[in-house]
Amino acid sequence: MKLIFTIILLSIMTIQGALYAQEKADTTLQLKNITVHGKRFGGLSGGDIRKLDVESSQSVFGATTAEAIRQLPSLITDIEGGVTYRGTGKSGILLNGVPYGLLEEYSGDVLIQLPALFFNHISLSSYPAIDLIPDGEAGMLNLASSTYSPSDPLMQLSLGAGLQERYNAGAILNLHPGKFHITGKYNYRREYRERSFQKTTTNVSGTTEMNNNASARPDIHLADLNIGYDISPKDVISVYGLYHLMEYDRYGGINNTRKNPAGEVMNKMLRHRFNRQKQDAYAVEARWSHRFNHPSEKLDIVFNYNNNLYDENNDYKNEKPETGVILAEDQLFVDHEKKNYYASATYQKTWNETFSFKGGYAGRFRDESYTSKAYNKVEDKWVENTGKSNIYTFKRYTNMLFASLEKKLDRLTVEAGVQAEHQKQEMENTDHSRFRLYPRVKIAYQTGNTDEISLKYIQRSVRPYGMDLNPFVDMSDATYIKQGNPHLKEELIHSIEIGYQLNSRNVHISPTLYYRNRQNRIMDMATELDGQAIWKKENIGNTQTFGAELAGYWSPVNPLSLMLSYNIYRDEIDGRIAGYTEKKSLTCMDIKGHINWAITRRTDLQIDGFYISDQLTPQGKIKNRYSINAGISHDLLPNRLQANLSIQNIFNSLEETTIINSAQTQMTQIRNRDSRVTWLTLIYRLKK
Repeated sequence: MKLIFTIILLSIMTIQGALYAQEKADTTLQLKNITVHGKRFGGLSGGDIRKLDVESSQSVFGATTAEAIRQLPSLITDIEGGVTYRGTGKSGILLNGVPYGLLEEYSGDVLIQLPALFFNHISLSSYPAIDLIPDGEAGMLNLASSTYSPSDPLMQLSLGAGLQERYNAGAILNLHPGKFHITGKYNYRREYRERSFQKTTTNVSGTTEMNNNASARPDIHLADLNIGYDISPKDVISVYGLYHLMEYDRYGGINNTRKNPAGEVMNKMLRHRFNRQKQDAYAVEARWSHRFNHPSEKLDIVFNYNNNLYDENNDYKNEKPETGVILAEDQLFVDHEKKNYYASATYQKTWNETFSFKGGYAGRFRDESYTSKAYNKVEDKWVENTGKSNIYTFKRYTNMLFASLEKKLDRLTVEAGVQAEHQKQEMENTDHSRFRLYPRVKIAYQTGNTDEISLKYIQRSVRPYGMDLNPFVDMSDATYIKQGNPHLKEELIHSIEIGYQLNSRNVHISPTLYYRNRQNRIMDMATELDGQAIWKKENIGNTQTFGAELAGYWSPVNPLSLMLSYNIYRDEIDGRIAGYTEKKSLTCMDIKGHINWAITRRTDLQIDGFYISDQLTPQGKIKNRYSINAGISHDLLPNRLQANLSIQNIFNSLEETTIINSAQTQMTQIRNRDSRVTWLTLIYRLKK
């Protein structure tokens, strides 16, 4: 509970300091949807959408996207970029409102390396818009690389450097010649990363110990270009392109020690892993927005194609530590390509400012191919190991019609809608198709000028990826050997949420009660094969989660603002599939705090942190962890040149420990990396 005490102490100290501040910051409060921001701070703590203005958050300058999204209430990311929201790691992730293959199986590895400053706004909604395909168990996370208006700077340049060979450089160009609107962005990031992994597994045959230390220097290039054109006062078209490249060379030494039940060492092996990894992604997109004669009547059309290519080369050498002799050599090459096509057409109209309709079509087609080739060195010749080689193709067609009606009756607003979806998927000469309706209802009552109580019900789905369905055992990463399950079913989620928004000029409080019922819940299960732990996706039955969340904002004095979110829930897992006699349950929580102080008109300080308690797994738990971060910004030239110093994970406290305790196996797994990072960033804005 160090984080809780630290937040309370820092809050008291900061309030005392603010009472003596002589210079006042420029503070505003927009009560609709509760956008709260100070001189350069922005955040959203209420309404259907919670939004982070990345450039206004001092502690995430120079940080990664995974570190930035931790600013959002009740949302946590781990050291590998995995996202957890209200107790689930299966939220949907979009880029500019569109699903990308880049942000699926490898999303964690992407989020811990994408530069946060590239995305102007990051938003989260537990009740996503009806025109979005209903993917994700709880909520939808959207990364927005926004366009700029003519009043924004013509150009913005950023340059950052951090300890341990970290560099970041970016540029934004904002042009509006005639009827054109052009926004171009580029960002380059380079880091040095060290990771450690320890695992101890004990069963009736003895104990296996694994230690793995790896280091890498990833290079990340990210660029996009948006060109909009005003055809007429009622018509705007735009084209968009994005390119992402991440590549690095990594070395890891995997030490394996095998002991018998008496504790005697039976075998030792050092497995060298030389790994080269590359992720190459691009997207092209076109949009058309048409406004009819009635100002509330409009039509929006989107078409997007995005391609993601994952390429990995591994060279292994098994060494006998006592002698240094190389006993065996093998190689593994992986190529994984995903082609995604997305299209949507949304029509909206409001009558008499009290009755609204929204309807249309959204469709997605994915074409996925995966190839892995394994080779063993036999008498100085490379021979293919067909047992470790695999090829599969996966296709999924999703077509959805949607419609919703909203009626306002004085202080009462009622919205009801449905998504009618047909899905077909093909894999390994098998076809599967199904039709499903996803209903949704929202009832909101305005209790005051800005206060509101609401009841929401929504259905959503978690769809397995092709890799989750492929029965092949993927051994490319010895720290996470995984196997697909061809019998895996989709997860269907029923969510109910009751929320209240209490707003005043200096205070916003948003308490929420929520309930999720999950049918065919999908989770990782650990099994053992030849002394190795293998993780396999399984449907573990129908389970439920009850939770309560409290998000609040308070500005006690003009230069100071505080934000706090607290989430507590009772999680349930059907442990009978893992050999337990009954369902397992655990009360879990996470707490987050932000302190934002405009020390002077030109200097802002932000301190934030979170604590997450033990998390339930089918066979054990993930132990608690926390993080505290800080950032300070100063305008060297007002509205032109800004300097920022930020520190992530000050106490190096994000180490993740997973414990499995079943009748057959006891395992402790510890993951960590050099997540304590310091950045110094300069931003220059060229005004028109």
